[in-house]
Amino acid sequence: EAFGLKEFSAGINPIIDIVAIHGLNGHRERSWTADNGVNWLKDLLPEKSPNARIFSYGYDSRTHGPVSEQHLHDHGVALVSDLSLVRRSTQTEGRPIIFIAHSLGGIICKSVGLPFPLLRWMWLVA
Repeated sequence: EAFGLKEFSAGINPIIDIVAIHGLNGHRERSWTADNGVNWLKDLLPEKSPNARIFSYGYDSRTHGPVSEQHLHDHGVALVSDLSLVRRSTQTEGRPIIFIAHSLGGIICKSVGLPFPLLRWMWLVA
């Protein structure tokens, strides 16, 4: 299972963290990978944003077969816990975070606003 926080790029003297959160029936890596095998978070974004530490967060988002029994709040708590642990252990708690979220990942992303009260939200609609 590909659950939890995974670092795709440590960045070069990073000044920002980027966290991608997939949507329904998604996957921590496959959701960001094209048919040609290019994962844009791992293969393209580090070149365009070398000063960013890049993560992807995976959670059980299955809607068929053995479906997830976790609640949205549980996913949000797990994301905050994983992210806080990494940032505390690397002494980067004050570093800005950009969240990239798709579908249900957006709701989970929004749930992390509670423990990060100074977080400023900017919603991009394509």
